[in-house]
Amino acid sequence: MQQNAREALLTRQGLGEISAASLASFGLLSAVFQIALAVWPTLARHDVWILTGLAGSCLVAGIIHTWPKLETNHRYRHPDFTIQVKCGDVLDEEGNLIVGFTDTFDTEMHDDVVISHQSVQGQFQERYYGGDVSCLDSDINEKLQNTPVLCSEIAVDKTRGKLERYPIGTTVTLTKNGRRIYLVAYGYMRNDLRVSCSVDALWQGLTSAWDAVRTSGSLEPVAIPVIGSDLARIGSLDRASLIKMIALSFAASSRQDVVSRRLTIVVHPKDRHGVNMVDVEKFLKSL
Repeated sequence: MQQNAREALLTRQGLGEISAASLASFGLLSAVFQIALAVWPTLARHDVWILTGLAGSCLVAGIIHTWPKLETNHRYRHPDFTIQVKCGDVLDEEGNLIVGFTDTFDTEMHDDVVISHQSVQGQFQERYYGGDVSCLDSDINEKLQNTPVLCSEIAVDKTRGKLERYPIGTTVTLTKNGRRIYLVAYGYMRNDLRVSCSVDALWQGLTSAWDAVRTSGSLEPVAIPVIGSDLARIGSLDRASLIKMIALSFAASSRQDVVSRRLTIVVHPKDRHGVNMVDVEKFLKSL
């Protein structure tokens, strides 16, 4: 975590933020120094040392002010649950896990056309199934046996992947490596193999996921990535807005009936600059 913060500071944006904060501190401390000189003129004999100390203090103040906040959380009392937002790898989190899928529950990763190896779903398939999609498909199909198919595509229109579509919000609960994995269909897999999602569909998917977690999660911690931020292309919402939407949905559902004692929303480190944790923290406190 600290390494990620240091790396963030050494980017062009991070160095620019340090410079701006240091200059602001310099202006404030310079004014104090001028007042001190007026009161104690003898300080002028040590102006070189004072200015050196002043510059050093400003740099330290700038670094402290701009040190990236990579984690925040807030505990709610009525009922008792916590929402945490942090940078990291969602698959490394403890407890149960929510993974976003499409309405076709496609799993094919060959040449990254249908499902990308770099996506959370792709990483989940690699780590938990060793890339064996036939085994994953078998587990998914078993869980979907009693779920009505919404409609079916034909191979001429959808040339790769699965053809059966399930309602948005359909959630498959798997048990793997000692944890429950909730595969929630929140995106629509178009026939051209691009994924689309609306705000309404995302909200519906989240609501269904919380219902599934509440039913079988035993109030254990649950982690979720910032679903809807990449391949689903919810263009009207940035990552910070998606985080707020996930948190709001969880809080609203928990106040009807507790879902889990802790929700962790995990931001990929590469997306840190797109999320103002201070702003997210204020939002969590306002819920």
